[in-house]
Amino acid sequence: MGMVMVYRWHRHFMGLVVFLLLGVVVEAGELNLNVVYPKSDQNLPPVDSTFIFGSVEPGAHLSVNGHPVDVHKGGGWLAFVPINPGSFEFEVRAEKDGLIDSVTVPVNLPPLPFISIDSLYFVPGSFHPSRTLWVRPGDEIEISLRGALYNGAFCVIEPVGDTVFMRPGTPKAYYGEANAFKKDSLGLRLIPDSMLYRGLYRGFYIIPEAEADSLKLIHHMHPPLFGDPGYLMRFFETGNFPINYTFPDSLRPMLVDTSQVDIMVLDPNGHLFAETKDSLTIIRTGPGKGYLCIHQPAGIKAPIIGRDGQWIKLQLSEFQQGWVRDTSVVIHELPEETPPHSYISRLATENYQDHVRVTASTSDRHAFRVVENIREKSITVYLYGADSDTDWIRYDSSDDLIDHIVWFQDEPGVYGLKIYLNEENIWGYDGYYVDNQFRLDIKKAPRYDTEISEIRFVIDAGHAPDLGAVGPTGLTEKEANLAIALRLKEELEGYGAEVVLTRGNDTTLPLYDRPKIAVREKADIFISIHNNALPDGRNPFVNNGVSTYYYHPHSQPLANAVQGAMARNLGLNDFGSYYGNLAVNRPTQYPAILVECAFMMIPEQEALLRTAKFQRKIAQSIVEGIEDFLRGRPLSDWDRQQMESYGREK
Repeated sequence: MGMVMVYRWHRHFMGLVVFLLLGVVVEAGELNLNVVYPKSDQNLPPVDSTFIFGSVEPGAHLSVNGHPVDVHKGGGWLAFVPINPGSFEFEVRAEKDGLIDSVTVPVNLPPLPFISIDSLYFVPGSFHPSRTLWVRPGDEIEISLRGALYNGAFCVIEPVGDTVFMRPGTPKAYYGEANAFKKDSLGLRLIPDSMLYRGLYRGFYIIPEAEADSLKLIHHMHPPLFGDPGYLMRFFETGNFPINYTFPDSLRPMLVDTSQVDIMVLDPNGHLFAETKDSLTIIRTGPGKGYLCIHQPAGIKAPIIGRDGQWIKLQLSEFQQGWVRDTSVVIHELPEETPPHSYISRLATENYQDHVRVTASTSDRHAFRVVENIREKSITVYLYGADSDTDWIRYDSSDDLIDHIVWFQDEPGVYGLKIYLNEENIWGYDGYYVDNQFRLDIKKAPRYDTEISEIRFVIDAGHAPDLGAVGPTGLTEKEANLAIALRLKEELEGYGAEVVLTRGNDTTLPLYDRPKIAVREKADIFISIHNNALPDGRNPFVNNGVSTYYYHPHSQPLANAVQGAMARNLGLNDFGSYYGNLAVNRPTQYPAILVECAFMMIPEQEALLRTAKFQRKIAQSIVEGIEDFLRGRPLSDWDRQQMESYGREK
């Protein structure tokens, strides 16, 4: 699908997702030599090798910087070659029947800034914090900067006059986990010194109980004193004493700079509240960090206890905080307002044809978190800002999905609700409010013998208007995805299923509209079709194949089943089944997966994706995986033999 895999293999492997867009096609000569990627004058990260691909007249002999490159019979080619820092050129040369064609593709690997030992300076833009901060007395903030090596650094906090001494940090990879350097025998990255940055100084400061309502940071750097961490680091790393810094303290040079950042100290007795705007609000564990609570409905209010740039810090309970984007909430200053709080006295269940509803009456709308545990056959709900006064739980006697419900209170202001089920796998759930009543609708799974004809599918052809990934001969991912989605629709309808496409042509469809369509159409199963690419620096000859992604535990069995069927049938590498925080997989109401059928950048796989035969094979494999999922788990050959004997899988 053209997603840079650093967000999949991150933070987990997986993550930010970017697209490999169509490169500037270099003008072709007599052998039609084209370079699709990288683009001319493109900036690449500092890696030691990377890929380049394009097309040429079939049968031509091709080389990149002197390295021979195989040409697919369709004309596509792909190379993975060493590169050097700074300005670099790919020299691509093709030859056939006495004709010669060549192109040069210049790229840039931005040079790392030179950091001198015997000087004083700050690296521009390196001060942290660098964004607007709202803090409260007692909060701890990190203060850091990058500057000349082996010196001393400290920060003065005005107007309170406190001083924070900053210690040198350990060297780090310049581009973080996005690097794809060579590895040692244990698989650890071997990062050359030229790609490490040094001169990082860090310290921490606790906001005092003071009258000041705003703070200013004044940074200082000085040559090392005897015994300073900078002095010792220089001695141990270089073996040299800084003799040139032996003049008296009164004559010591000093570099001073001030952070251009607004730090506001909030009144601990203040009344700033954030109120969610819509049902797409995400509460995170930190600014831009992991998801804590997803799809919070409009009208949830919580006290504001901090800010970091565009991120607002919320007090969810006495001991728990969360972060939301400032664009997803309305900020109120309500002097008479007290934090929303509820005492939950009564719970009830109601049985419906396709779901069971659990209700809890609250006084306000509270942020909530839902955690699935398939092994334990349970769903746990945390309501932030609520406490227990629960004396009654009413069960609907016609319901056979819920076994029993237990409430718990592990900490003040967080009401816990554990729902034990009689089935291992749920089909989905939906948490929401009606007025001030919290509801959790738990969707019932189909019967064991449910057929595909009884399932309502929403199939998403990924990308458009963007191209997604682009293959060596110019096939775009959005084209390949649509072709496969249409084949899959045809296969499923052949079984009698209802199928809705998020797009049936080259129409424009924003990313976040796709799951909205699935929710609106009451999907039983959602499948998003994509094809893959890699980030610069990863070897595509090693890292490729079919893969499948899920987000919620109730979607994992479907992901495993479909991945198993595709890996068995497509003749490509099994690239794995992954947990992946992807927008189309985040809705909770149904099993949702995203499949990566093949790699656009590999000539052989791009050529296969052009054929109706391979498109249909992908569609049939996905259907086979769905059948295995509906039977309860992926089936092995042994399972199939047992089914012939026993009639159905246990």
